[in-house]
Amino acid sequence: MSGESLLIEEAKAGSFDAFAELIFLYEKKIYNYCLRMTNCREDAEDLTQEVFVRVYKNLKGFQGNSRLSTWIFRIAHNICIDHFRKSKFTMVSLNQPKNHEDQREMELPSEDPTPEQEALRKEQQEFLLKSIEKLRPEYKTVIILRDIQHHSYEEIAEILDIPLGTVKSHISRARTALRTAVRPLLQGDDEYAL
Repeated sequence: MSGESLLIEEAKAGSFDAFAELIFLYEKKIYNYCLRMTNCREDAEDLTQEVFVRVYKNLKGFQGNSRLSTWIFRIAHNICIDHFRKSKFTMVSLNQPKNHEDQREMELPSEDPTPEQEALRKEQQEFLLKSIEKLRPEYKTVIILRDIQHHSYEEIAEILDIPLGTVKSHISRARTALRTAVRPLLQGDDEYAL
């Protein structure tokens, strides 16, 4: 039995310490997912807390038919979608947070960029995030899960409870929309109109 499986069994038996360790394993990833979906630190914190309250309440019903991470991400996805439905806004901003506590999990080049390169990179990143924010929610979700959080297609299908073909179709359509949106940026145009 793996360490995570043992923690799950102990948490199901009522061990708060085991449940706290499970939270520690997934809290940052779930928070980052919620932050990217809402672009609001306070909302992301509230939604993350709501995710783990729901995990706690439903852990005894977790059968282990999927990985725990998949199950937790499915809960997070459902909570974020519920949040969107409750809000009056159809689109949310995914701009980079200003403080260092909420840094994104993005790969940065190992070489130190020049100030000009750094300014251009930041401008491109902001433009890409603005382009992602304009995607339909189902496309935004798959792009975040696949291209930012690096989940497999199969994991995304499990998390969203949709067929694998639908996942691939959504990712393809989202990437096509993003390519169209960033084409002016790649061609060196100064105006980034979508």
